[in-house]
Parts: sequence; structure tokens; C-alpha cells
Amino acid sequence: MFDVTEKQKKTRTWAREFAESEIAPAASAMDKAGNFPRELLKSMFDAGLMGMLVPTEHGGRGAAMLEYVTAVEEVARADASAALVMSIHSSLVTALLAEFASDAMKAARLPSLASKSLGSFALTEEDPSEPTRAEPSGKGFAATGTKMYITNGTLSDLIILFAVTGEKTSEKDGKTVTRPELSALLVGAPAEGLTRKSAGTKLGLSAAPVGRLEFSGVKIPAEALVGERGAGFGMAMKALDGGRIAAAAMGVGIGQASLDAAKSYARERVTQGRPIAKFQAVQFMIAEAATRLEAARALTYQAAGMADGGGRVTEIAAQAKLFASETASFVASRCLQVHGGAGVVRDLYPVERYFRDARVLEIIEGTSEIQKLVVAGSELRG
Repeated sequence: MFDVTEKQKKTRTWAREFAESEIAPAASAMDKAGNFPRELLKSMFDAGLMGMLVPTEHGGRGAAMLEYVTAVEEVARADASAALVMSIHSSLVTALLAEFASDAMKAARLPSLASKSLGSFALTEEDPSEPTRAEPSGKGFAATGTKMYITNGTLSDLIILFAVTGEKTSEKDGKTVTRPELSALLVGAPAEGLTRKSAGTKLGLSAAPVGRLEFSGVKIPAEALVGERGAGFGMAMKALDGGRIAAAAMGVGIGQASLDAAKSYARERVTQGRPIAKFQAVQFMIAEAATRLEAARALTYQAAGMADGGGRVTEIAAQAKLFASETASFVASRCLQVHGGAGVVRDLYPVERYFRDARVLEIIEGTSEIQKLVVAGSELRG
């Protein structure tokens, strides 16, 4: 493991101490219950984890991306569900508002998001053929439609809703093309006309709340429009770049937890008169896991560093998410193998939870196949 700055080292220590004392002891029970305790969420806000990407002038930590992903990694090492709650709130909500919201909206919303109010990012449609629409209504909009698989959706106090607000035309190859106009709008929750339900029990990342959000004529004032009307798609794509880097950090955290567990078990498990850590087959699994994990960490940190430099990170963010999530699955699988039969019993060791969480990470924030399309598109463009 390496840290590239003193600030990053301090952040790692701070996040690790909190995660080990407050999150890790509750992780197994949360996973089994399939819910995220409000008390833990409050503790994460009080500690400053949820306001890491909120500028200091609005009550946050004002962290750089590299510092932030270090914290996400350490939280994921304790519990990936907690890291997911944190990363969606931070990468996709607070970071988007910090970059694109008006000064008045930042002053009104960011202090609360740094201290107590949970955010969610409602982009995915239940039925893409019938996208959520926010039709002009009075001095604002009325939103109708259904969003699905929205992390934090059932617990959030503030939703960034991406909805079609009209049509826009452009010229392409001498032809006029009409496309939906996607805008970003803030919706406070609960709200009249908004119905929120759980999306169901998940294979992994079980404690992170994932919901179905149904909007039935939800009134949204004009001042709740984030940035310019019709600019929602660009905002969403920029936010997802940061979200994918955070997801990569989650993969590194899950991988590190898996490796730590395997090394501990290999030293304590004795067969044929010696610890299994002495057997070459086990050593090879540990070596492969550790090597791939360091490569994933390096790529994740490189992506975060490029984001801090202000450059375009769409390709490297996709590369980091692709490699780190698949590495997490590989490492968790190898480390579960080290545990043998004990690894698949829920009440004995946490490695089976790491295995399930890692598998889900390959799907959320864009599947591995989507990341490959992003990377290939960037490589082949021009």
C-alpha cells in the first residue's frame, strides 16, 4: 500500500480509525438485516465523512479527489455498503452541486448536505422507453415517471432528479435532429406525489438502501433547476466520472479487507502440523491477490490525481472502475478459497460478504461492459 501525500496519510488514518470503531462492528448485522441505521448515518455526518467534497465555505471538508478516495477505500474496507452510501451522496450529489449549482443554491443546500441531509441521484429509468418528464407547470415543473435502482433513494432528504423538460433540435449531417432535453432538478423528500419503495433484497451491498421512486405530478419550483435547462446530461456524465473513481476505491477497499482476512486465516489455520500459510498453493493465491490489488490501487489513485489536476478523466475513470471492481471479485474469490469451507459460512468469517459485495460492484455505477464501451470509444475516437 502506498500514500502519495502527507494529507492523504492523515486522511487514511482518520477514516480508518472511524471505520474500525464505528462501522466495522455493525457491518455483519447490517448485512443480515438489509438496512442502514440512521444512527450510523448520523455518526458519518458528525465525523465529516459525508461532507468531504463540500467546499469549506459551505461547511464541508473541501477535500481533493485523491484524499477523498482514500477515505472511501478505508470505509469500504470496513463495510462496502457504508462506502456506497457515502460515495453516492458525495460523488454524485454534493460534487455535482458544488460544480454546477448557482451560488444561491450552493448556499441553501450544501451546508445541510455536509452536516445532516442525505442525497440521492435519480438517473436510471424503470422503463427507458417512457422517461420521467418534468412538464412546465405554473412557475415551475410537475414531474411524472419512475426511477429505479436509486441508491439512498428510500432514505434521502434531497434527490437530484434527471427528467425530460422538453425537446431540443440540432443540425447533424445537414439534417435537423430532435432529442429530449434532459435537466437536473432538486426534489426535497418526502414530497406530495412521491412514492418511495425498496427495490428488493440484494445479493451484496445489502445494507445500502436502493429504491424505486415514483413521481406522480410532483411539484418542483423553477428555482430548483440545477444549472441551465437542458444541461442535465452533461452534468450527469461528469458526476459519473467521479462516481466511477469512488467505485474503484470501493473495490480496492473490499479487496484489502479480503486480503487481510485471508492472511490472518492462513496464519491461524493449522493442518498437518503447520499453518496453511506455509503451503505453496496458499502462498500463490495470496501473492496473486496482493499483486492485482496494488495494481488496482495505483490505477485508482492515478485517476483521482488526474481529476485533481482538472483534466478529462472519462476514460481513466472507466478503466479504474472496470479493473478495480473485477480485481475485487478476483481477490475476494481467491481469499474465500483460502478459507475453504469456513469461508462460505456467514457466521464464521466476513469473507463471504466481501465476495458478494465485490460481485455487485461489477454491476453498479455502470457494468463492466459499459466501462469497456467507454474505454473503447475513447481509444478509437478520431
